[in-house]
Amino acid sequence: MENYLCVDIGGTSIKYAKFNREGARLGAIKSCQTPVSDGANQIMPALIRIVEQGKTGVAGVCVASAGVVHPEKGNIIYAGYTIPGYTGTEIKAEIEHRFDLPCAVENDVNAACLGESWLGGARGRGSVLCLTIGTGIGGAMLINDKLINGYSFTACEVGYMQLSQGKFQDVASTKTLIKQVASRKNIDANALNGRQVMEWAYGDDAAVLAEIEQWIENLVEGVVNLIYIFNPEVIVLGGGLMEEEAFFKPRLEAAISAKLISPMFDTADLTFAKLGNEAGMIGALYHFLNQKEAKKDDDFK
Repeated sequence: MENYLCVDIGGTSIKYAKFNREGARLGAIKSCQTPVSDGANQIMPALIRIVEQGKTGVAGVCVASAGVVHPEKGNIIYAGYTIPGYTGTEIKAEIEHRFDLPCAVENDVNAACLGESWLGGARGRGSVLCLTIGTGIGGAMLINDKLINGYSFTACEVGYMQLSQGKFQDVASTKTLIKQVASRKNIDANALNGRQVMEWAYGDDAAVLAEIEQWIENLVEGVVNLIYIFNPEVIVLGGGLMEEEAFFKPRLEAAISAKLISPMFDTADLTFAKLGNEAGMIGALYHFLNQKEAKKDDDFK
């Protein structure tokens, strides 16, 4: 059975592990800090070291990466302020040249959407909107197993969407909630995390619950706009806070139903990511396998 080395390059860390063709992980997930302090050009040397160590017995390298990715060429079209200096990195070409292994690269949120659709919370669904809520907000839309990439591969950059209170990611990210709770508690936001916020919430802390209620309103404003645009069959929510499904699901469902203009729009199932921090790697594998099959079809023609 063929095995694959799957790598998820984020702005904070790089995770990697081997998987078989069915998406089952083989061994532990390893990680290292994303080397951006000396310039993002150090990401490629770090990836080369990872492949050098893990290349034995693999049939390909599957990469999910932050930034705007060209899904066929496998390079970073744009990374902006997320990873300075990363724009233009030729991941696919460099890996294939150096190791003589096939490589495929996809945006990390797109990959997470593919993974959840293949083996996770949206398995078997034909129309999937995936939102990852963390430091920012990432989005991906899948229709009939095909990602909506847009003309220049920037479709579903939902974090920049303008809402009544500001950009979506500026008013509804986990980072924003933590900042608002820290302000209410008069503590340093850097000393606070989502886990502590939820401990206070489960303890019925009135101030924290008020901030969460406002945060949910902001999040739902963005979600409702996306429902109007895409009419998805299922919405998958991922990110650390969204692991608290029992807390957030009933609140979000009620808020979405209340904000939609008519019940006729309230048709999307709300589900939560099931693959955790493996979603990007599993989706990168699925993207790789799809490209491999497409190449076979082209060669046959």
